[in-house]
Amino acid sequence: MFRKLLLLFILFFYNSTSSQASFLDPLQLEAVNSVSQYLNNIEHMEGDFIQINPNNSVSDGRFYIRKPGRFRFDYTKPESLLVVSDGVWLGIIDRDLDTLDRYPIRSAPHYVIFKDNVNLMEDARILGIEFYDKFLILSIEGLTDEEIGEITLHFHIRDEINESYTNLELYEWYTIDAQGFETNVKLSNVKHGIIAENSFFVVKKDK
Repeated sequence: MFRKLLLLFILFFYNSTSSQASFLDPLQLEAVNSVSQYLNNIEHMEGDFIQINPNNSVSDGRFYIRKPGRFRFDYTKPESLLVVSDGVWLGIIDRDLDTLDRYPIRSAPHYVIFKDNVNLMEDARILGIEFYDKFLILSIEGLTDEEIGEITLHFHIRDEINESYTNLELYEWYTIDAQGFETNVKLSNVKHGIIAENSFFVVKKDK
């Protein structure tokens, strides 16, 4: 699918899909469309995660994804923290402090990758792309002021088709928020097709 050891990194400063397309060669376009296909083939996904925070502290826990738009990051460390989306709202819950901070999911950089009918050529601005024989790295941000920050997705390129019916497998991402702080999330023990309970994706305080 991709040529061995070919490294490409391109910065785009254009908002329109047509501008993006004019700067993508066929190999780059294939890569972006392959990522869109991978994201669209995800319906239910869960596994473990490790999060490296901007201050270099480490958190971990279990994640659940149920498209479109619903996800849950249930932290073991710190065990009081829960980040959950119901497809409309993103909630950050601290059980110890009994607090709930709620934001529109469209404001999160994750919105583009967890939405329904992903088409990155239309949904996002491509900030950078680089790929090797076994790895693909894609950086994107939203097209409007509603989406805050950027996200860089890291994929393994496998020799065979996997559970999501492509040869890609997402294994980590980096987000940069509006203040420029970077957070890294690494995934492991990932499983597809397990349907999480509806109650996992409710944005409210625990009783």
